[in-house]
Amino acid sequence: MPFQRVVAGIALACAMAVAAPQPAFAGLKINLIFVDNAPPASPKIMIGGGQLQEIMQVAAENWERVFKSGNGNWKLTVEYGWAPLVSNLFANERMISEGGNPSRITHTCILFNNNPGLFPPVAGLFADPTPRDNSEYLSYTSNAVNMGDGWLNAGRVFSDPAGDAVDRIDVLQVAIHEIGHALGLDGKYSGFIAQGDTRLVDLTAPRPFAGSAILIANGPHIDGFPHTPLMIERPLSGARQMISGADALLLAQLSSFNRPDLTEPSPEENGNDSRGIAMSTVSSSPTCPTNDATDTGVW
Repeated sequence: MPFQRVVAGIALACAMAVAAPQPAFAGLKINLIFVDNAPPASPKIMIGGGQLQEIMQVAAENWERVFKSGNGNWKLTVEYGWAPLVSNLFANERMISEGGNPSRITHTCILFNNNPGLFPPVAGLFADPTPRDNSEYLSYTSNAVNMGDGWLNAGRVFSDPAGDAVDRIDVLQVAIHEIGHALGLDGKYSGFIAQGDTRLVDLTAPRPFAGSAILIANGPHIDGFPHTPLMIERPLSGARQMISGADALLLAQLSSFNRPDLTEPSPEENGNDSRGIAMSTVSSSPTCPTNDATDTGVW
């Protein structure tokens, strides 16, 4: 794909190895359940022709890559679907349950707003019909910040949109962001609550950059970086924000995951369908009702 690639800072080195071998089955596995009881956004709001089910599959694969090997089995069930959310948010995530040792979110609900309020320059939503590539965006920028004892990738953004992606919020970007909330940035999750009210998440060993801290803001969201991590408070219009090293490291700390993959994947292709995300469909769900919610974990 003919990207114009711009790289700021120094590319992050491969993730630090750990001494103890990890079992092959350790790491994150996501089970997707599509709740089919509300229509998608109308053609006046959403264009592109992509399907939410495939977009969510690609989003889940991106996060499974980041947490593919580490301490313990991390199983997350995500119920998701369209809903007429009252708010002007593009989507909403809310935790249903957590468990295990360490305790992690195990079940969550993500609702995509099929009638969001639109304000210039946002013209609507873009549902990518080919979410495994980034051909609708002509430029790619990777930014890094100096954490004191090394450089950390803090932003991976596709920009210069073409065609249907111009001036629209990318549904893939929203899907990856909302799953990110389900991996630790949820105001009801004990791993987040344990951080207290300091709005600073201290990084601890064995994760990289131990001794540093990451700032969090309303939502909750990541804050304090001069670039654009995925988990910031507002999405970019006409762009596609992907998982940065800063996003991965923050969620690894909140969810007590010891080996996040901080390496930068190829910008040519999103996800890896060889792992086989578990997917199913239901017509309704008492745990994921299609109505508005005011919980944190929203965008």
